[in-house]
Amino acid sequence: MGWMSGTGGIRMFPRIDSYISRTSDGVVSGTTSAAVPIAIPTATDASTAQPITEGSKPVPARRRLNSLDAFRGSTVALRIIIGSQVAEMAAPALLHANGFGLTLADLVFPGFLFIMGMAVPVSMSAFLRPSAVHDPGRPYRRPHVLRIARRALLLYAIGMFLNAFPFPPGVWEHLRFVGVLQRLAVVYLVVSLLYLTCAWSMLPVTRPVSSERKVATPAGDARTRVVRLLVRAFLLGGFPLVCVAVWIVATFTFHSPWAECADAHALVPNCSLQAYVDTSAWGVEHNYDGAKFDPEGLVSTLVALVNCWAGLVVGMDIVRNKRRYQVIAGVRRRASLLITSGVMCVGFGLVLGLVIPIGKHLWTPSYALVTIGIMTAGFGLALLAFDGGLWPLPPRPADGGRSGGGHRLRSWFPYFGGSVTAAVRRGLVPVGDTLVALGRNPLFFYILSELVITTLGSLPVRYDGKEGSAWSVGAEVGLASWMPGPLASIVWALLWLLLFYVPLARLLAARGWYIRV
Repeated sequence: MGWMSGTGGIRMFPRIDSYISRTSDGVVSGTTSAAVPIAIPTATDASTAQPITEGSKPVPARRRLNSLDAFRGSTVALRIIIGSQVAEMAAPALLHANGFGLTLADLVFPGFLFIMGMAVPVSMSAFLRPSAVHDPGRPYRRPHVLRIARRALLLYAIGMFLNAFPFPPGVWEHLRFVGVLQRLAVVYLVVSLLYLTCAWSMLPVTRPVSSERKVATPAGDARTRVVRLLVRAFLLGGFPLVCVAVWIVATFTFHSPWAECADAHALVPNCSLQAYVDTSAWGVEHNYDGAKFDPEGLVSTLVALVNCWAGLVVGMDIVRNKRRYQVIAGVRRRASLLITSGVMCVGFGLVLGLVIPIGKHLWTPSYALVTIGIMTAGFGLALLAFDGGLWPLPPRPADGGRSGGGHRLRSWFPYFGGSVTAAVRRGLVPVGDTLVALGRNPLFFYILSELVITTLGSLPVRYDGKEGSAWSVGAEVGLASWMPGPLASIVWALLWLLLFYVPLARLLAARGWYIRV
């Protein structure tokens, strides 16, 4: 994990909000962090009042898609609220479903997988461009493979550290080998390699300029049209179908050899294929809470790949259709398509749930489809609000957004019309800024919240003749004594979010400090 810097970024998943450089021919080239370069009509540097040029050609200014950070920030805020609940008092909707079902807490992990998938094509936007081609028609993949492997290993190592922290006696005998960050690492590795291997099929084929001389196509002349279509079909639809098909066949043809599971059906968590594989791989003592299966186990990761793949498809659309994101009308059309697609996915998932129950513990296909729909529609709403001109963020300043080091959080679109009062508009501005700020450092806030909760939760405290922890005493004594327990738990989580994490996020964003992985 790199340290904070004004020009870098903490990348939970490859960064998708920092600027990228351009080569002398105007082609985007990769840097240490990726961006969504969206051209805007003006190309003037206000500090010099002269057009920005590269050679003799003017270069359009670039901006971030605020919706990417805002959507990611919403997921981070939800994760902090869910993770900061006091389990003994929390409302059931803010805890994971016991067995099958869907709660608000069950949306956090799919949200992280989705935004990680969106980041993959954005972070490798220079991969298939001419400046990145090592040999004619063959992109140079080795640097990308090494970077992907390094990030995956680092994410996995951080996850193992969080599993062992705060290193109590006997931690090694019960240490989990899987977890949230471990699954993110595996999914990121697989989906990134999928894109790295198959993305060439999405490039347009260059026609020969004459019968004597042919222009080398980005995909390579040796690849046939049939192979190209097959690879594209696998990337855009075959991959998730294979993952789901393998899960369904393996799950429903499996019969547990354990005696206590003789009469159990395939989707009983303790008698499922996932329970058998996890327990056989590392033993029940290394599963979460010593159960027969682990909610982040090996088999369920197969379907979790589909959630990340869905984000990958959305990210590919952002990279391939940058021109449509240049104007509000184009943004609104893309947002409408995303919202419609998301609603359809939710509907199909609910129908599938009549056959295969919706459940996070086993990460069933119906659960994946419903959460994919929610995330797709959610990002569409964020895109419509923050980049479609509907959310009242501060207007672009006269200096073109370059004052203060370029790290101030601003909108490029005007306020609402007269339908919303000025007071409401002013009140919504810091909300949007806060979501964007939280979205700039997602991994940092995930790790920080885990460390804070684990540290305070491991410190014993005695009060009123009972023994609790330093984490729960504030909610139980300071809040639950005069309000209902579920409400006290929610207020406790909101206090931590608003008084600790939000000021820190605003400070990091204002300074332009990001932490890299």
